[in-house]
Amino acid sequence: MNTNQKQTLPLSSEQMDQWENDGYLLLKGVVPESAINGVRDSFARVVDSIISELKKDGIIKDEALELPFETRLARVAGEHANGFGRSWRNQVATSEIFDLHYAARLVDAIGQLTGTDVIGHPVFNARPKLPGQQLTVVPWHQDSGYFGTVSETSLIPTAWIPLVPVDESNGCLQVVAGSHRLGVVNHHTEEREGKFLEVVDELVDASRIVTCPMELGDALVFHNLTLHRSLPHTTSELIRWAIDIRYLRDGDHPGTIYWKDPDFKWVIRSQTQPLTTLEQWLEMW
Repeated sequence: MNTNQKQTLPLSSEQMDQWENDGYLLLKGVVPESAINGVRDSFARVVDSIISELKKDGIIKDEALELPFETRLARVAGEHANGFGRSWRNQVATSEIFDLHYAARLVDAIGQLTGTDVIGHPVFNARPKLPGQQLTVVPWHQDSGYFGTVSETSLIPTAWIPLVPVDESNGCLQVVAGSHRLGVVNHHTEEREGKFLEVVDELVDASRIVTCPMELGDALVFHNLTLHRSLPHTTSELIRWAIDIRYLRDGDHPGTIYWKDPDFKWVIRSQTQPLTTLEQWLEMW
């Protein structure tokens, strides 16, 4: 990536207008390579565990330790990977995930979007999308569909961060520009394998769909009311690795998903409040 393509902060007035009007921003080069590598290492440890378990159960014989992170889970576990879930949140609540939330340029942008201290949200999703896998094809939805209607007036920005380059062939995201203006809409559980929440097709303005190819270091930031989905992974044997994390406007309600301690606040950046330590965060998990 050329340095002149990377995000310069603070956010420009044009970007702030886009956030207000469209409910999303594609920020270039805001996540450092060290943070991405840390998350990849955390994910790789889960892959090691999954493959070891499959070998112990006699389902596979060769752990293929020589294969790279980008292909090993798909090549070795194959369809058996589905049995380990569509998100690894609890398995990767590690220091590397904690550190990712502190990526300085991303935190700068979040602070400008919320206009408050930067507060972390408890929900994140660690997603390996395998080639041809239906389980991880996420339909059109708002994140607020998962948080409950109590969060209708809350601002909970999501940062979707790929760990490999993504485009429409391997499952990048699409957003519906301006759909955050709909407010919270009704969701139902899809009939497909993933059993995700989805909205009715009539709510999706096809003329406003934006496809978001991304490179390493990019973050797609969107409003909790912005309709979005992930596309199927239809090419190659490379896994589409990604993680989505969330922040909260200070003082807003996080929704129906709480920390173990409902009074706990994850303070990431503040001039007045004590910052949360890794030890405090880990205790909540």
